[in-house]
Amino acid sequence: MITGDGYLILYIPGKTRDTMDGIQGTLSRFNAAFSKLDLDGMMMCFADDSTSFFPIAHRATFLDGKDEIGEAFAKVISKIRAAGLDVIKLDVEDVKVQRFSDAAIATFHIRDGDLSRRTLVLRRVHDDWLIQHLHASNAPLEETQ
Repeated sequence: MITGDGYLILYIPGKTRDTMDGIQGTLSRFNAAFSKLDLDGMMMCFADDSTSFFPIAHRATFLDGKDEIGEAFAKVISKIRAAGLDVIKLDVEDVKVQRFSDAAIATFHIRDGDLSRRTLVLRRVHDDWLIQHLHASNAPLEETQ
């Protein structure tokens, strides 16, 4: 099923629509907060013990924990604001969500100056879905055509 946000949701037998909506909700909140450069809103989507790899241009090493991820995103947001922007346009494409019990994998692309590839692992914590791991990489668009 493709939603109004362009998300391709794969329903796995025995899984409820409410659960998939919760996963999509977390992804939508994260992308909306990032688009508004809202660090607090972005970080609300992460588990305390989350991990991440950022694009090499922003951070060359593994990020371990919500605090390190927040610090790295704060630097990214600072660079964006220094360029005179208060919001960024995130055109999320090719979204695929796969759910497995209390975990989910979401992949998508964002095309800006580069092809930004994103993979997020989400984990259900009580009734919420939180980002457990974010892997982000960029490739020049001309090399991906």
